[in-house]
Amino acid sequence: MKLKRMMFLLSFLTILVGLFTLCTESVHAANSTVFRDGDKLKLTLDDGNGVNRVFKFDLPFTIKPDTPIRLYSNYIEIPPGDFTIDYANSTISIADSRPAPGPGSENHIEFPIVTTMEGTVQSVDESTVTPLAGEPKVTQPEVETNLKEIPTPSEPEVAQPVDEPKVIEPQVTQPVVEPKVDQEVDESPEIPLSIPSGENFPGTFTINTSGTSFSVRLKMKNIQPTYTSYVMVKNADAQLIKRIQFDPETTFSYPLSNLNLSTGGYYFYIKMIDQSGNSAASVPQFVPINNNKAQQVEVFIDGKLQQYEQPATSISGSMLVPFRAVFEALGAKVKWDGATKTVTATKGNTTIKLTVGSRDAYINGKLVRLNAAPRLINGKVMVPIRFVSEALGAKVKWNIAAQSVVIFLAPPQVLTTSESEQLMEENEDASESQSKSTILKKISTTFSKSTDIVFVIDVTSSMTGTLDYVRQKVKGFVDSVPAGSQFAVVAFRDINLKADKDLEFLEFTTDKNKLKGNLNMLRPSAGGDLKESGLEAIQLAISKFPKNSNSKTIIFITDAPVHDKNTALGKARFSVDEINEQLQKNGVIFNAIVPANGLANKQMKKLVDTNKGALYDIKDAKLNLAK
Repeated sequence: MKLKRMMFLLSFLTILVGLFTLCTESVHAANSTVFRDGDKLKLTLDDGNGVNRVFKFDLPFTIKPDTPIRLYSNYIEIPPGDFTIDYANSTISIADSRPAPGPGSENHIEFPIVTTMEGTVQSVDESTVTPLAGEPKVTQPEVETNLKEIPTPSEPEVAQPVDEPKVIEPQVTQPVVEPKVDQEVDESPEIPLSIPSGENFPGTFTINTSGTSFSVRLKMKNIQPTYTSYVMVKNADAQLIKRIQFDPETTFSYPLSNLNLSTGGYYFYIKMIDQSGNSAASVPQFVPINNNKAQQVEVFIDGKLQQYEQPATSISGSMLVPFRAVFEALGAKVKWDGATKTVTATKGNTTIKLTVGSRDAYINGKLVRLNAAPRLINGKVMVPIRFVSEALGAKVKWNIAAQSVVIFLAPPQVLTTSESEQLMEENEDASESQSKSTILKKISTTFSKSTDIVFVIDVTSSMTGTLDYVRQKVKGFVDSVPAGSQFAVVAFRDINLKADKDLEFLEFTTDKNKLKGNLNMLRPSAGGDLKESGLEAIQLAISKFPKNSNSKTIIFITDAPVHDKNTALGKARFSVDEINEQLQKNGVIFNAIVPANGLANKQMKKLVDTNKGALYDIKDAKLNLAK
């Protein structure tokens, strides 16, 4: 019995060690990088070019032929039936029935982690594994450094009973109490998100009667400060175009005009996210937008704005539209008999007959009396849209505020997952005027020669709007700096929170599409605006600058103070003064986008002033964000 217990415990520990190792590693393939994301692995593929349909996924280990693989392009999942997988040759092929991924699109696959009793995961080759930054030992071969690490005390080993198998526990760092200084408390205990999604989501989204603004109210008490609340807006193609942060403690109202939405159909829903990235969302609500000053009636079928050669016309209280366009949009086959001026439409087991000038219509041979007869207007046969839509099983609503007819054949299926919420790219000039921010443009004008630039970005949950801004502006920024410049990213949260991924370094590239793809891979979560491990992130960035003739610049972006080892003993490996010394020693120009006031501003101002950079207000670097 004791032998069996020992074998069981050793097997269990082996699995734990294997999983722990994977959680702190990223596997670099020939042209791609594998990231751990919960219980699955994520592998970046080549960017799309609008033509290529076959993508190679070179890996240092073998994916079993029965492993389910999911494919994403710009974070929108491609249905499994639209691609095939060749496990033997490590390729994935997109079917000819759908468009090839567009130029610059970010493509990746996801597949589950398979752990064996030997503690291996998909047979990972240890020689291909690169430890993530933030581990106890950070290699810095190319940068001058003379910083001392703080020794970490460990628990004394507890003697095991003689007659029991000895179980070796991993050493645990003793908690260190931070001295009370002029800083805020670092962490709040995280309470897991336990809010239902869908119909039971505890919140309401309403449009006012004039259709000029919306209001959001959450019907729940004791909302955790670590939860972040948003109103999400997707277009008719279910692409995220706006993300508005709001205070969940009060009723939130916002003018629709501030969103600068063009005439069309949109889906609005409420989303709450906790520190670990768990989320809950309300049912998306369809909202038609009609900017036509003449208040021309618009028609929406399954969320899509309809375009008619002859505009919709109201006759005797009925809205008439061109017969062929509406029937085909509803999925019916239509015939026109010019001799009898009769329209016949068929869909499934339903047949509809209408005659120009007659109020008598027939559904499967049964007479139905119309309020308004079909008629000929400017050479177009017009039929009553409510009648034909309802006869074919659709739901019809009249939106008086937007002067729109809204028709759905079935309830809309709009995803609210994080993978479906990649913010759609907007026109640079249009979004610039919208955000009223020129921060990255201003920074780009300071470069007079080729420069190696590292974006050091706080990716906690409160930074969502700022990360959206950087993603939106980064291509224009790259185009504005001198040729020969290259760009990298360091993402950070807080190395003291066990649920977080410590630091992420995304390699230097000269390709703006690759840079944007790297930024798109980042998912804000955890931490909020509490103190973060920003100094460790800056030190990592310094260590990654290549030895070349290029200038060196860091663009540091955060809404929170950083842990400083002089005031947060045990929670930071560096102090502001030590990082300042390293920036000067390595000739790095330091720019910071931080709050205009408070501790974060005070900490970064010293680094900026000493290292020839500039300080910018983070409130001017947020897209679609309201508080």
